[in-house]
Amino acid sequence: MKRIAFVVCLLGLSTMVGAASLWSGTWEMRDDAPDFRLTMTVEDVGTGRRLTYKLTSPATNDETISRIVTPLDGTDAPMFVDGMPSGQTMAIRMVDSRHSVTVLKFQGKQTGISKAELSADGKVMKVEDNNTVSSPNGMAGKHVAYWDKQ
Repeated sequence: MKRIAFVVCLLGLSTMVGAASLWSGTWEMRDDAPDFRLTMTVEDVGTGRRLTYKLTSPATNDETISRIVTPLDGTDAPMFVDGMPSGQTMAIRMVDSRHSVTVLKFQGKQTGISKAELSADGKVMKVEDNNTVSSPNGMAGKHVAYWDKQ
């Protein structure tokens, strides 16, 4: 009986690890705008994740790097831009292995909510944003973005 419980426990852990690894990797946002390129690198860190966003302007070769480390439990995690606190936080909560909800805040005030859905094959991420006010990194209103795993 103990052996069965142990195997069931391992199967549960392998499902969690497999699901987490689907999110891990480098993602590029699809966009028709030729004036910038946005990539996101997702790394598993303990039970959470480190997200690194790289915004590159091909015309000027300027680059901005934003980072956040989240425990994925819905608590506010600070965002750093080029190594400095930005006043922004993200509270990311995993709904299940392929869905997450993020509450965005700037200086403690909610600026939006985004919902991410990962395709079953782990190659495409759909993110629906609903920004309640204009934030430093976006405009008010609803937006849908698609990210492709590289």
